[in-house]
Amino acid sequence: MSNWPFRFLHASDFHLETPPFGVDEVPDHLMELFLAAPYRAAERVFDAALAENVDFVVLAGDLLDSRRTGPRGPLFLVEQFERLAQRDIRVYWAGGQIDPPEAWPPSMRLPKNVFLFAGGEPEQRVHRRADTAVARLIGASRLPQGRIKPQAFDPEHSGVFSIAVAHGRADIESIKASRVDYWALGGHHSRRTLCESMPTAHEPGSPQGRWPEEAGPHGYTLVDVDLERNVELKPASADMLRWETERMVVGEEHTADDLEREMAGRIESLRQASPETDFLITWHVAGSGPLADALRRGTATAELLARARDRFGRRQPAAWSVAVSVEPPARHRAAWYDEDTIRGEFLRQIERLSREPNESLDLESFLSEASADGPARDLLLKIPEASRTALLREAAALGVDLLFGEEAGS
Repeated sequence: MSNWPFRFLHASDFHLETPPFGVDEVPDHLMELFLAAPYRAAERVFDAALAENVDFVVLAGDLLDSRRTGPRGPLFLVEQFERLAQRDIRVYWAGGQIDPPEAWPPSMRLPKNVFLFAGGEPEQRVHRRADTAVARLIGASRLPQGRIKPQAFDPEHSGVFSIAVAHGRADIESIKASRVDYWALGGHHSRRTLCESMPTAHEPGSPQGRWPEEAGPHGYTLVDVDLERNVELKPASADMLRWETERMVVGEEHTADDLEREMAGRIESLRQASPETDFLITWHVAGSGPLADALRRGTATAELLARARDRFGRRQPAAWSVAVSVEPPARHRAAWYDEDTIRGEFLRQIERLSREPNESLDLESFLSEASADGPARDLLLKIPEASRTALLREAAALGVDLLFGEEAGS
């Protein structure tokens, strides 16, 4: 049993040195928010620690690369740590690959409420409330190759709840076999729970998504521990800009107006779920028919993107459309496959290759002589089935458009 129920905040991967990226252009009205997003999201984490009156804060690495932030990054963290110190909230920080203890500027002293775990072998610290042990924290900074060895984190004593703090990768079975109650991990930018209980192993993700692949809410996790050592995770959002990916399917009868109405409905749903968040949306359109064909050829896609940006992207908060892409159809119009034309022969060949996954695509013949015996050839010879399917669909769509231009939509 634990002597006290308690609550702590678990966060990681602030990456203050990296503003969001991965867009062709940043609109002027969002430029300031792009640059400030990592800091403002991190500040929300500390705001939450104060608002929730947590017992302590656990930071699991990669908060900043001080070489890239310059003085701004360390000054920001010191300011936030001092806010916590005023409320007697301690911080336990295990550095990751970019923020080991030796990377902290020696001229900038950390406040006394912050304990930064050393590199190498894990250190153990006991967190106390009124001179009574509440939790034992075992942490290490900048593990070699980012590999966590769970057995090295076993607590010296089992009398109080134990928390391992580390940034990197670990074998799940080794974590399950450890004597640690809670694994406060960092290194994965999207929130995930590796083990639900006995022990709990959790990564809160980054407070701010950095690029379109990091879609969905980002933030931190509040952790409640009761007298029986039961753990309850309470994820919360902190992101200033939220990446979203939306997929829409169109058919033969759909028009551009239908598609825009669908986009408006999706945006309204996002805003209702998180009314104070600015969204960065990537749209994927799938399906077949005249609208899909027109979008696939490019001009209609650019026009749709421009209209979406004008209609939704300049409000406060914004729903900015990053890109519109069109997925190639699984199959083109049935009549085309029966044609006695170049198009018909081409599509029949694609269909045959799709049905026979073991038949070579002979892609290596397109390599230059310099690449014929290198790693590029090996990759082309070992295309995964899913990639092969996507490649053939892309080839079919491109071939139809190139062979017949505007006739492809007829």
